[in-house]
Amino acid sequence: RYWGDTFSRAMSTTAHFSSVDAHLHYEELLFPTQKVGNSGDNPRTAVILHGLLGSGRNWRSFARALGKAVAGPGLESPSWRLLLVDQRNHGKSTLRKHHGPHTIQASAEDLNVLLGGRPPEVLVGHSMGGKVALEYMKMMHLKGLDLPTRTWVLDSMPGTVSGDPHTARQTIETLKTLPQPVPSRLWLSEYMAKKGYPKLVADWVGTNLVDMPGAQPGAGPLVWAFDVAGCEEMYNSYAGNCMWEMLEDPPRGARIDLVRAEKCIPWPEEIEIRLKRLEKSRVNVGIHTLENSGHWVQMDNPSGLVKMLASSFADSSATSDDSSSSDDE
Repeated sequence: RYWGDTFSRAMSTTAHFSSVDAHLHYEELLFPTQKVGNSGDNPRTAVILHGLLGSGRNWRSFARALGKAVAGPGLESPSWRLLLVDQRNHGKSTLRKHHGPHTIQASAEDLNVLLGGRPPEVLVGHSMGGKVALEYMKMMHLKGLDLPTRTWVLDSMPGTVSGDPHTARQTIETLKTLPQPVPSRLWLSEYMAKKGYPKLVADWVGTNLVDMPGAQPGAGPLVWAFDVAGCEEMYNSYAGNCMWEMLEDPPRGARIDLVRAEKCIPWPEEIEIRLKRLEKSRVNVGIHTLENSGHWVQMDNPSGLVKMLASSFADSSATSDDSSSSDDE
């Protein structure tokens, strides 16, 4: 039985835990679309994978907005189920033990087990989740299994990552110095401000604090909703793995769309050159820029991101096995 949460009548949310093998928590959003392909008891599946130190919960508001944007009026039977997955060592999935090594390969296999070996029609991954999505495609291809029809990689550097572009390593090191349990969110915000973190970052990290097990809600100390050591290992895997091969030679019948955040830290020039060359040479790979957005794309420009992704849900035949499909407008 899966473990998760669902979103209201035409759009409802439930929570589920996955099978004994994957131990993943996810939330499920059900919504109808104008063109109902598989409806009722057999809706099509889409998955969103969060980034480092995030959770599926971080994507709830965006998921609702996406559902409203593509939902057809007067349709009651859900034609899509959108899963907001808590990856290993993150969110409620930390309530179950995951054996190492904690890598993007292990995360991709977690997703495969969660979905029972059947790919989602649409797969969306942000930052670290973007590389997990590409690794999932690679793994399924090597196994000779079906692939997602469309995969969206959101502000995720395809090659190896040097330095600390989003201060992820620095943030993890800071979290390792904190007392456990953390006294309060206000205490955390003040502590991180003293360390030089912007309030936005401190507040975002604070959303990952939850009540201690057994404690009265809102009455006492807090603990992390993620496993810091496991997250550090996952980030090292994300930074050390190169996924250019999947972008430059994607499997036939699969489309990959890479979305850059306009206001994010610039990528190295050699990556920019490689992306431009890729955009000209591959008809089943799209390169997009999300305007007025930093790294947290679902919060910085949710309406722009909804507009980009909505076409993937309008019609299941929009991205068929014909790999000659053109880029979105």
